[in-house]
Amino acid sequence: MSKPDSFVLIIGAMKCGTTSLFDVLSQHPEICSARDKEPGFFVVDKDETNLLEYLGLWGWDKKIGHKYALESSVAYTQYPFVKGVPERIAQTALGKYRFIYLMRDPCSRIESQVRHGLFAGWGKSLDAGIQKDAIDYSRYAMQMDEYLRFFPKESLFPIVLEDFKHEPHQVLKEICAFLEIDRQYHFDNVAEPRNSGAFFETHPLVRRLSQSPLASFVVSKLLPFRFKNWLRKKIATVGRKASKKHELGRWRLTEDEKYDVFEKLLPDLKRLESEYGIDIHKYWRIPSDRADKSSTQ
Repeated sequence: MSKPDSFVLIIGAMKCGTTSLFDVLSQHPEICSARDKEPGFFVVDKDETNLLEYLGLWGWDKKIGHKYALESSVAYTQYPFVKGVPERIAQTALGKYRFIYLMRDPCSRIESQVRHGLFAGWGKSLDAGIQKDAIDYSRYAMQMDEYLRFFPKESLFPIVLEDFKHEPHQVLKEICAFLEIDRQYHFDNVAEPRNSGAFFETHPLVRRLSQSPLASFVVSKLLPFRFKNWLRKKIATVGRKASKKHELGRWRLTEDEKYDVFEKLLPDLKRLESEYGIDIHKYWRIPSDRADKSSTQ
């Protein structure tokens, strides 16, 4: 079997719709999706054996029209906690690379990350303060800067999640144009939520079982993509029916905390707008005095 030589990597950000975009793009006949959606291959150095295992994630076949091998690993934009990812990708030089980076209202993203961490058992309640990683993962310009040290700007396609939610078909056409694949392909179920917050309301026992190593192996390695989405819905439904109210911990930001978040992110947001062309005011509720500063400084 031949190995892929052109790659499109959904590089994050965490809790910004990467699962949804991965599942939708997997429908396109010119895209070959990895069996493991989130291999995280470039997080640490690997040897030749690891590389062969990585390339084996795809059932690549140019004869049936595959043009890109797709994977999605949010750890690829978790600098400075995860360092050296773009450099490893460039040094490995497996072929042509394209990168898709999703962003989201920073406060909503942070809330979702905290909620996910509490659910998974590794996170802390916001009562313990906003952790540094939650802020740094929301420094979107900084995360993209790391890639531009090794790749041309034309290889990077930034997307705002709110745009993908409001105009999914238009965004998908833009992605297809970016990848130079068929723009007229019709994607199904583009508005269907994946990895949604409803799952966090399931019974604690259901959550623990779903996070077990065996469940993770079965879901990532053995199940078809369409069946995964059906299974997520079923587990969430069964869990809600069997569940009583279960308090994970505080994950909602107060208004003062939102103010502090934008205070910390303001320089990055300004560069996101001026250097990457992202309209930070279109959907994101930046406090009025912060908006004034970002437009005048």
